[in-house]
Amino acid sequence: MSKVLSPKQLAGAIGLSESSLKRWSDDGLLAAVRTAGGHRRIELSEAVRFIRAIGASVVRPDMLGLNDLAALGPGFAQSTDADKQIHAAMEGGHAQQLRAMIQSLYLAGWSPAAIFDGPVRSALVAIGTMWLHQEWGIVVEHRATDLCIQAVNQLRLLCPARAANAPVAVGGAAEFDPYMIPSLMVATVAGEVGFMDVNLGTLTAPSVLCNAAKHYQARLAWVSISVSPDIQRTVADLRGAHDQLAEFGCSLVIGGRGLAAVTPEALGPLQVAWSMADFATFARSCLPAPSDTPASATDSAASN
Repeated sequence: MSKVLSPKQLAGAIGLSESSLKRWSDDGLLAAVRTAGGHRRIELSEAVRFIRAIGASVVRPDMLGLNDLAALGPGFAQSTDADKQIHAAMEGGHAQQLRAMIQSLYLAGWSPAAIFDGPVRSALVAIGTMWLHQEWGIVVEHRATDLCIQAVNQLRLLCPARAANAPVAVGGAAEFDPYMIPSLMVATVAGEVGFMDVNLGTLTAPSVLCNAAKHYQARLAWVSISVSPDIQRTVADLRGAHDQLAEFGCSLVIGGRGLAAVTPEALGPLQVAWSMADFATFARSCLPAPSDTPASATDSAASN
C-alpha cells in the first residue's frame, strides 16, 4: 500500500504552513482523500508531484519517509558536480547515498529521462570500462549494477500513480540481451509519462513480447538492445514483431547501444529511441488523446 501523509506532515517536510496546504487542497491543486473521520490524507506520489510542481525544497525528508535523503547535504540537486558525486557513489558502493542522490534530483524537478541520460549514464559508462584495466573492475561493475537497480526501483515509488484505465506499455531487453538496467529505466520513464508499465526484463524473445502485448492490449511496446550475437537477425525479427503489434494498434520502439552499427535501411519501419528523452517523447505521442478516454471512465475519475 502506498504511504499516505497528513497535511501536517507534508507541511513540515517542505517548511510551509498546514493551513496553506489545506487551502491548496480545497482549490484542487493538491489531491487528498478523506478518512472516515473526515481527515485529509495525501499519497506520497501526489505529495512528490506537488513538491515538484511548486518547486518546493524538502527540509525534513523524514516527514515524507524518505530517510535516505538524510545522507545528503543541502543543495545537492543544484550542485555543478552531481554527475561526479553519483559516479563516486556507484563506484564506492554507497547504496544509501546513491538512492538519495537520485531521489533528490527527481524532487528538484529532474525527469527520470534526464537523470538516466545524464549522470547515471555517464557513471555506468565509466564503470563499465574499468574491467579493461583491472579484473577488480568486474566486481565494481556488478556491485554498481545492483545499486543502480535498487535506486531506480526506489525512484519508481515516487513517480505519479497511474489511473486505473491508463494505457499499458510492455517491453524488455532483446532475446539474447542479459542487461537489466536499460529496460528498467525505460519502464520507469513509461510509468512517469503516464503508462501502466509492464517490464518483462531480460532475454525477451519477440514472440514473448507480442503475446504479452496482446494479452495486456498494450498501446506501446519497447525493446532495449545492449548486445546481440547477430544484430541483423535481431532487427529482422523485430521488424516482424512490429507488423504483428501493429495489427492490434500497438506501437514498437527500440533502442540501445547494440543498434549503433545498424543502417537505416535495415531498420526499415522500426522507431528508434537513441536516448531516454527520445523514448519519453515517442511514448507521449502514443498516449490516447483526452477524447479517446471512455466517457464512463472520465465520469468515474471526476467523481473521485
